[in-house]
Formats: sequence, C-alpha cells, structure tokens
Amino acid sequence: ADYENDNNSDYHSNNNDDNDNRRNIPGGEKQTDTTTYLPPTTKFNQPIRTFPTHIINNPLYQRTITRTRPFHPPKSGPGETMIGHAARVTSPEHVQWVLARLLFHDKKVAKANHNMFAYRFTEVTDGTKRRVADNDDDGEKGAGAKLAALLEMCKVDDVIVVVSRWFGGIHLGPVRFKYIAAVGRDALVEGGFL
Repeated sequence: ADYENDNNSDYHSNNNDDNDNRRNIPGGEKQTDTTTYLPPTTKFNQPIRTFPTHIINNPLYQRTITRTRPFHPPKSGPGETMIGHAARVTSPEHVQWVLARLLFHDKKVAKANHNMFAYRFTEVTDGTKRRVADNDDDGEKGAGAKLAALLEMCKVDDVIVVVSRWFGGIHLGPVRFKYIAAVGRDALVEGGFL
C-alpha cells in the first residue's frame, strides 16, 4: 500500500520571503530556511529534527512510501504497535524528503515514541561511485544499527526503511529488536525491494 497523506501541524517553519529562500546570518554567510520537527515528548529521547525547506517542498525529491500493516508484538501492552515504511532513495535529499513526509504529514507517525531508520544507496559524483549509508535509533538504542544490519544482510540498495514504534507500557526487552527487524523486512517486501 502506498503512503497516505494527513495534515499535521506539529512542526515549526523558519521560512523567510527572500527570493532565493535563504537568509543572511552574521558573517555574511547564507543559511537555508528550515522546517523543524519537535517530538511530542522528551520522555523517549527523540531528537529535534530540522529539514531544509527547499528540499522537503521540492517535487523533484518526492518518493513513493510503502507502509506495512500495524504489528502488535505478542505479550506486549495493548498500545504496543509497530509499522514499517520503505522508499527508494538515491540521494540525501530523498532521505530528508521521506523522513519529513512521514513526520509532517502523518499525525500518528509524528506521535510515535520512536521512528528508527536506516538507509543505503550508491551515489555517483563525477563518474565515481560512493556508498552512502547511515542509521538512527530515534531514542531506541541499538535499533538503527539493527535496521542497517537488515539492509546489509538482505543486500538491498537505494532504500530507506523506517520503523515507527508506539510503546505499549510493557518492556519487551531484547526481543523488541527481532520485532523491529521483522517489521522492517516486511516493509522491504511490500515495497518490492526483496
């Protein structure tokens, strides 16, 4: 299933009306206008995320985002839910667009306790290929690395996988990483990467 849009007002935009969509800062440098995602709570150690407005509003960077059905781990609390998302990416701008789209246009994802992710793609600059890969735990220590290992193990490229988790009140312990990886793999399958 393709990603569906919802409006979300849980963000702050630092836009100016300058023609080049930039503003002067001390020292004569220019800074790109940004849109900032503020997590709903600091309880789960989610970072504040800032996205360049000229990237997240540019249709050239749009991606199709596939999402899984909600997964409710066994022996978890009633609200424990995980949903996976996957999209084809071939540049850092694609990665930023996908993350911003999920955080700013899906109220449920924006309110998740964790939106951990991993991505990898091959970038070609002046005829030279370079592997670009990274991951982020989003406060769920070790989860980003598990998703990165999943991408490596499955040998998939040009993809970002995001797993959103809503904590259900019962600590799952280390088995949560198995569920996070399984939901991430489901997103890769549904997105046609596997």
